[in-house]
Amino acid sequence: MDIQILSGESLRLKIKKTILIIDPNLSIPKSEADAIVTFDKNSEISKVANCRLLINGAGEYEVGGLKIASFKIGNGLMFSFGIENLEAALIKASFLSEASLDKIKNYDVVLINADLEINQSALTAMEPRVIVLYGKNASQAAKELGKASLTPSSKVSFSEEKLPEETEIYLLS
Repeated sequence: MDIQILSGESLRLKIKKTILIIDPNLSIPKSEADAIVTFDKNSEISKVANCRLLINGAGEYEVGGLKIASFKIGNGLMFSFGIENLEAALIKASFLSEASLDKIKNYDVVLINADLEINQSALTAMEPRVIVLYGKNASQAAKELGKASLTPSSKVSFSEEKLPEETEIYLLS
């Protein structure tokens, strides 16, 4: 799994051979992707070419052999990606704060758009081995999680075999 920041709140995910663009906006370069995943209906989908699927609501989807589930959490959506024996989640911090702890399951990798303060108890309930922070408050979120000295990068990569034993936090910017 490769995760690359395109601009403030836009990401490019490559999972196996499937490419997803998360929340495309006007400031990203023209990109190609198999699917677009958006938290809201205002994304700039015209910046993505050859897209076969737009995911902007709750449901179960499949593109390029990748299973994607999205479900309502409070007023927003949470996305889940199933990759062989690896589970990844994508959520905005503002939606995570509305999550019911008894409905949260474990995820190996959690990507958080740090638009607000992170609900640490909900994040802990997910038991992630990798946390990737991005968005306008990502640096502040890293400090809140005890990682004030994280060096931001533009891209991170993971594989099931190389996940850390202890939780690691990465900052994309």
